Amino acid sequence: MKKKRGLSKKLGLKHYRKKQYVKAVSFLEKALTKNKNDPEVYLFLGNASLLTGDLEGARRYFRGGLLVRENDVELMRGLSYVYLREERIEDAISLWGEILDKNPREKVIRQALSRLRQSDDIRSFVRTINLHSFLSAGIPLYTRLKPYILSLSISIGILLVIVIFYATPLYQRALQRFYPEIVELDAIELPLDEPVIDAEPEGALYSFSEEEIKSSFVRIKKHIYRDKINTAVIALNRIMLSNASPLVKERFRVLYTFIDPPDPLSIDYNPHFYEIMKEPAVFEGVYVRWTGKIAGLQKEGEDISFDLLVNYENEDTIEGIAHVVITGTYYLENRQNVEVFGRISRYEREAGKLMIAGMLIRDLHR
Repeated sequence: MKKKRGLSKKLGLKHYRKKQYVKAVSFLEKALTKNKNDPEVYLFLGNASLLTGDLEGARRYFRGGLLVRENDVELMRGLSYVYLREERIEDAISLWGEILDKNPREKVIRQALSRLRQSDDIRSFVRTINLHSFLSAGIPLYTRLKPYILSLSISIGILLVIVIFYATPLYQRALQRFYPEIVELDAIELPLDEPVIDAEPEGALYSFSEEEIKSSFVRIKKHIYRDKINTAVIALNRIMLSNASPLVKERFRVLYTFIDPPDPLSIDYNPHFYEIMKEPAVFEGVYVRWTGKIAGLQKEGEDISFDLLVNYENEDTIEGIAHVVITGTYYLENRQNVEVFGRISRYEREAGKLMIAGMLIRDLHR
């Protein structure tokens, strides 16, 4: 029975908080029939009645509450508002006096008294009184915070599950079961007991500090995890052309074995021809998806080679010429507009040719 009574009160306060005052009165009245000595129920019944325009009900509940707790300032404040609306000014002033005796800092009551003294018309004064300033009683803290407590509890529970999952062998077992290549990649570490930088590098195109090389190793592994293939390849190439020590380069070289061709429709970075020509060695192994026109087409069985006029727009404008080699059955002809997906294999400096190992060709039907 006690639990049922408590439930009615909680539901009443919940509806009051949601400003569903009619439902609040219904549930709080049920709670009152079970416990007539709860001043809080009287208080919110009186407040809800006022907010629905039921002056008589509000007066009854505020008075009932004061019989249970005669010095309750909030109940007296609510009853004084009822007296104002009923133009029982003397009764309202009497209650205000009692309130100020108990709490001289009652700002709302002091302001109301001051305005009453300055007013010539009692009715206009009553109309200007702010109801909500007299109903300053707040919903109990727990009731107000209950929705947030529930959300917070769920969030904490989820966080604990995540922490337990990652902090225990469960995470490693899951990775080993579903993503064994990531576990293998994580197991590769730099030989920190050996020199990271070569004191006398030969032909190094880039110079890095020890910290830059160490951070690059971690960063490149993350790029591979996230399928940022071209970003990873370019970073690896720079390390291989740098002042890193031979043993460190061997560890970086192992990372190449974890790189698979990306989805041609979602390459993380599709470089322009002119970018590659600035540093061709850095772009070896990078994947490109270029459009252009076929020239110099040669076929020998399933082996096909041609020059791709990259980003050909008219007779005078091309971005560059890349030599494409591909194997497969394709119906191609000179001057055909195509889209090529392939991997940069090398740059032949003497011939001035950028070589691409083609993987897919799409006819653009232009």
